[in-house]
Amino acid sequence: MIPTETLQIVRAVAHFRNFTAAAKHLHKVPSAISYTVRKLEDRLGVQLFLRDSKRVELTPAGEHFIENTDKLLAALEDLENTTRQLATGWEQELRIAVDNVVNQGKIYDLVQDFQAVRPVTELVINSEVYNGSWDSLFHGRCQLAIGAPQTIPDAILNQDRFGWRSMGKMSWDFVVSPDHPLAKHKEPMSMEDLQSHRSICIQDTSRFFRQGYNLLLENQQVLLVPSFRVAIECLLRGLGATILPSHFAKPYIQEGMLVKKDVPDLQFNDGCLLAWNQENMGQGLKWILEWLGSEEWLNKIWLQYDDQKPMGYHVP
Repeated sequence: MIPTETLQIVRAVAHFRNFTAAAKHLHKVPSAISYTVRKLEDRLGVQLFLRDSKRVELTPAGEHFIENTDKLLAALEDLENTTRQLATGWEQELRIAVDNVVNQGKIYDLVQDFQAVRPVTELVINSEVYNGSWDSLFHGRCQLAIGAPQTIPDAILNQDRFGWRSMGKMSWDFVVSPDHPLAKHKEPMSMEDLQSHRSICIQDTSRFFRQGYNLLLENQQVLLVPSFRVAIECLLRGLGATILPSHFAKPYIQEGMLVKKDVPDLQFNDGCLLAWNQENMGQGLKWILEWLGSEEWLNKIWLQYDDQKPMGYHVP
């Protein structure tokens, strides 16, 4: 059987395309890396790498080996985690995706309360946008998604390994800066009124699923940004127009920093979901789902503006 350390060494060489760099990354001497790779190639009877004086490149056999090595190491890690979970009932690690559309400040309370109950379980919190939340859940990058779009991909619907519950309704506002040309445009505005102005769009983090909704019309100029926080900064500078979740836009509108405009034909995702992988659910995920509460509470905490909180509490 090939040792796990050998697999990790080969992966490092494939990543860096250089024995010296791989050795430095793994805190080993280059000769040890070269010896391990050569010994594995002799064992397999195939060449994994093409070598020259500057770089190493994977052969087709090497590409195949690396692809399946990644899957094997992931499976070994999952086996280790699920074995511990079976013995204790608690996960060793819990990965949570927080969609960019929800209030972000509450996640710190969740982390604090969970660590008080189960400090040895590691929490990994990542941000996703639009269908990136579903993509992350489906492909195992998270076990729980907070704020996934209410339109569920068929790949999720066609399997029984996922569960979800509604977080209730949410609203959006079309906003511009006070100095933007649309700020003084007569209302209601049509979609054609928006077409000649730059749309600020949030980059969907989905890697495989269809990209989610953005305010984008045919032949419209686009500014693509990674988050609503960046979108708001661009809005304040008059760099474009977009729609924001109302719980993000409200304080800026109240302070006169952004102007809300009426666009009756504007369509948007008017709700979102709490979703999770219900295979091998441990005590940690069960505890978090109970902590997150009912649809009414989820909506109040994650999708509504709280004027008792600072502005930065809401925006991701």
